[in-house]
Amino acid sequence: MKATIDRQKVLLILDWCITKFGISRFHDDYPELRVYKSKGMSGNKNKKSGLCGTYGGGVITIYLGSNRSVRELCETVVHEYKHYLLNHDEYEKIEKKMQMSGLTDSDLYTKHPHEKGAIRMEKKWGEICFNELRNKLYKR
Repeated sequence: MKATIDRQKVLLILDWCITKFGISRFHDDYPELRVYKSKGMSGNKNKKSGLCGTYGGGVITIYLGSNRSVRELCETVVHEYKHYLLNHDEYEKIEKKMQMSGLTDSDLYTKHPHEKGAIRMEKKWGEICFNELRNKLYKR
């Protein structure tokens, strides 16, 4: 059964993340949320569906058009929530250092330690999130 991907599902998944992982020690508040129906534009040629989500400035942004399934949506929200949990200033310092060494955008995504951690978290917890929320995510 195919479920419609919409803002309500993103809110449900974000709520799950807040309950499961709590508040970041680097922020005074939980992240804001922006949800767009469109596809996100990605500079990373390896991502066939476009940019699924981003985190920056205390805001998680989700591009519904780039997420091909509810399972992938769970992974995307968990991935961006991991970025919220980490120190964004540290992310930018590492990114600048990596850019100065000549790495491409694609290399930055696969080799940045924060991205590696977010990818590990999405792989492990995205599936758990999907399984725990499956009935609510597919409710009509």
